[in-house]
Amino acid sequence: MRAAWFTEPGRIGVKDLPEPEVVDPTDVVVDILFAGICGSDLWTFRGLVPHGEGGIGHEFVGRVREVGRDVATLRPGDVVIAPFLFSDGECEECRRGLQPLCEHAGIWGKDWDGAQAESIRVPYADATLVRLPWREEEIDADLARRLIPLCDVFATGTHGVVLAGVESGETVAVIGDGAVGVSAAMAAVRAGAAQVLVLGEQPDRLKVAEAAGARTLLVSREESPVEAVRELLDGRLPDRVVECVGMQAAFDTALDVVRPAGSVGFVGVPHGVRQIAPMRLFGRQVRLAGGVAPARHYLPGLIDDVVNGRLDPSPLVDRVHRIDDIAEGYAEMDRGSALKAILRMS
Repeated sequence: MRAAWFTEPGRIGVKDLPEPEVVDPTDVVVDILFAGICGSDLWTFRGLVPHGEGGIGHEFVGRVREVGRDVATLRPGDVVIAPFLFSDGECEECRRGLQPLCEHAGIWGKDWDGAQAESIRVPYADATLVRLPWREEEIDADLARRLIPLCDVFATGTHGVVLAGVESGETVAVIGDGAVGVSAAMAAVRAGAAQVLVLGEQPDRLKVAEAAGARTLLVSREESPVEAVRELLDGRLPDRVVECVGMQAAFDTALDVVRPAGSVGFVGVPHGVRQIAPMRLFGRQVRLAGGVAPARHYLPGLIDDVVNGRLDPSPLVDRVHRIDDIAEGYAEMDRGSALKAILRMS
């Protein structure tokens, strides 16, 4: 099979690898139809996160080819979607809907083979994969654009809204205009927020957020946006803030713009963010919560909303490439000319 192969920062290509096989009785082998390139993959591509030579990628939709003898809910031919990490489904944390805290959890392309590949072995398949109501021949690029974001970015944006405690009628600010930030804006609108304001640096991406029902503010890392936010919100600061970047400037902005006694949910993976002085929160009674999204917990509801036309995250995906053109997909996302790219594997 062919698979994306990371060699060193700035270099990614395609390599022929052995076909995966069922090893454990709870495994399945999935032939991948479409895979995603995630913004977090760029941390590896840019050399900001250590990653040895090997496979990469953690978002995929595919068809089950082979099942282990203990797999109970899946059969060959089933079309499935995967969250960005696998989990055993049996521990207390999994039962609480906190799959990232599972003792056996792992992320594709980090703790397991990469998912930007033609096939993959999936452990704990019953607990990890979600069967889709479409046949293989129905999974075209248009449908894949609606499904692949659910694996990670839309689930992560949704989790940020949940962590921030967004309620109907509230004002929400989202820090970041990447795919997770735009997803958080869409999720906040779905949660009934009265106003959603996305702060970002790229006008084209902000237009996607505007089309989803958000207001936007073009910001610079060199200037505080607090007064501009106040002006846009008639002198107020937002009740809830969702931080979707993970860099120091974005984290500072999130804490600066939230109103007193408001709350911040952060889902941008922190990179080089300094420790927070407790008084920075205590003095303004700001609540702060963050963590890895339990995408498997959110997937069934998100899929149901896609099926019934209540959710269409396809505007997040603006490039579709074949696996042979994977280097172009990474380059487009790295330079900011693409919001999110997906790969057609077959």
